Amino acid sequence: MKIPSPKKIPHKMIAHEDERVDNYYWMRFLDEDKDVKKHLLQENDFFKDYLQNTTELQKQLYDEMRSRKKEKDQSVPALDGDYYYYDRYEEGQEYAIHCRTSKGSNSEEILLDVNLLAIDKDFVDIGAFSVSPDGKKMAYSIDDNGSEVYKIYIKNLETGDLYPEIIDQAYDSICWFNDSEHFCYNVVNKNLRPHKIKKHKLHSDVSSDEVLYHDKSAEFFVHCAKGIDNEYIFAVSGGSVSTEYSILSANKPEGKFNLFQKRKDDLEYDIDHRDGIFYILTNDEHENFRVVTCDSKDSSLENWKEFIPGSDSRYLLGFDTYNDFAVLTFREDGLRNYEIIFFDERPSQLITFPAQAYSTSVGENYEFNTSVFRYNYSALNCPSSVLEYDVNTKTTSTLKVLEVANFDSDKYIVRRRSYTSRDGVKVPVSILCLKDYSENSPLYVYGYGSYGSTIDPSFRDDLFSLVDRGFNFAIIHPRGSSTLGRSWYENGKFLEKKNTFNDFIDATRGLCEDGYGKEGNIIASGGSAGGLLMGAIANLAPDLYKTIVAEVPFVDVLTTMLDKDLPLTQLEYKEWGNPQEREYYDYIKSYSPYDNLEAKNYPNILATAGLNDPRVTYWEPAKWIAKLRDLNTGSSSIFLYTNMDAGHGGASGRFEYLKEESMVYAYILKSFGRD
Repeated sequence: MKIPSPKKIPHKMIAHEDERVDNYYWMRFLDEDKDVKKHLLQENDFFKDYLQNTTELQKQLYDEMRSRKKEKDQSVPALDGDYYYYDRYEEGQEYAIHCRTSKGSNSEEILLDVNLLAIDKDFVDIGAFSVSPDGKKMAYSIDDNGSEVYKIYIKNLETGDLYPEIIDQAYDSICWFNDSEHFCYNVVNKNLRPHKIKKHKLHSDVSSDEVLYHDKSAEFFVHCAKGIDNEYIFAVSGGSVSTEYSILSANKPEGKFNLFQKRKDDLEYDIDHRDGIFYILTNDEHENFRVVTCDSKDSSLENWKEFIPGSDSRYLLGFDTYNDFAVLTFREDGLRNYEIIFFDERPSQLITFPAQAYSTSVGENYEFNTSVFRYNYSALNCPSSVLEYDVNTKTTSTLKVLEVANFDSDKYIVRRRSYTSRDGVKVPVSILCLKDYSENSPLYVYGYGSYGSTIDPSFRDDLFSLVDRGFNFAIIHPRGSSTLGRSWYENGKFLEKKNTFNDFIDATRGLCEDGYGKEGNIIASGGSAGGLLMGAIANLAPDLYKTIVAEVPFVDVLTTMLDKDLPLTQLEYKEWGNPQEREYYDYIKSYSPYDNLEAKNYPNILATAGLNDPRVTYWEPAKWIAKLRDLNTGSSSIFLYTNMDAGHGGASGRFEYLKEESMVYAYILKSFGRD
């Protein structure tokens, strides 16, 4: 099949007296130019034609991946009030069935069967799901095209009927007042930014819903949340590096939100409430955060009193309060742990883990009056488990271990290593491979490295379709993540963003020197901002990597950051810098993958996109691939695949996405001559 050859229409862009010309700017005009969709479909056909000889391999990969997933499964029931809530899956079905049973009863009540909602739809995502305090109503939001714009429906759980009112242009949060007749929700503006919190009363006209909170700044996203003690509803404005809370009594639907602490540049805080005291996790005095307290009479910054000091070795991530204790989540030496903090005189208790590399997260803890703390745990060679720690007996119970068919963890080894970046900094790396691995095996490296987001080494069952075929796998934790604390993040953003790319490249070379692979025999992968990383390494070290997979990649950084009308642009100024300022313009231009493409021999590259993606618009990878082909001087295979029915996260079903995954894996295997 002929390589797609999209038209070129030079488009001049001038900023700071600097002129750039983009021949593929026209690809953003999907509704005006019929050639856009035609080109995307041609690219899909071209990719599928290339993979035509892998049809059996794709089926084999799909069957393998699906076989590792337990088709009929159920989550561990979690108590919330008078009911135990859980999700279950039926054999062959793509989506969850949300259920509950009342305490002392085994009679199941189906609250929401997402499979029924997904009939005749290519995509379904439940954004928010909230049962009223009296247990008799439920509000939930649905996105059916991947655009992240939701509709809210309200269900009468006593009759099973839907209320007549439907709320459009909603987002992902719903909080009931304690009267069970009113709830808060957030809505998006024309630029798809959640900017308001509204209040709805059951049986009332949606058009009369009162706006309780409105943030006009495009640098902040707004959502609502409710404390576990059910005393307050919080209006949260979240920016990249600053937050602002307002509070409203959950017992007063007629009330107004009151400001907790006015936003300040670089001031982040998160609040929780217990027994008239607010507990605040904040970076006001220490970059790795501390915990302070205040009462509800005056919550301003000058009245905050230290409860847990900041630490140079511990990066504090969360502080969740219950009636008798709190759980402090922290990262130390790159890995998460928990500390139980009691409100009486008892000494604290640590929950730690012996593995070299693992992942843990706070589980479903809905009860304020409790003596147990639930959390999740997994490792690269250890399937996910749900654990519960009893703070009174200091014992841990295993509530569930994910069943993975035909899986033997003893076949694999997991290691934690550090490799030196070019400026002398040690970069942590998590490694998974077969026990009899070889340096001649292909090396698969994965990375992200932005927003302070750390990719913890959790269990990924799909990955074993490559590892079992001899691929050595590694997650590189570069600066830009917060793996080693807040400074690790700060040293990989703004005018130091290139540290992220250098860390990834140099750690890749370190892995090769350590016997996990060889230069030129490496697959690199990353998505979204990790796709930016992939675009950067393709320009900076094309000979190091044989194949690169960039999923929904943020590769046209400068053009996007100059476009204030896109949903995330102004929110992102605190991450990348505002290119309206010349210093940031020049620096972003110096690494933006699309702007730095040049005539050279590029690796094999596959970029993926979602047509309805509001975060990384489809035209970024589409333009990047077109320009890559124009400039590539070698014979590498360069492709674009666009999901025409989804957004940033790709296909929504638990099995449907495996079709895309098996297609990507088939591309990887073919590029290594293993098809």
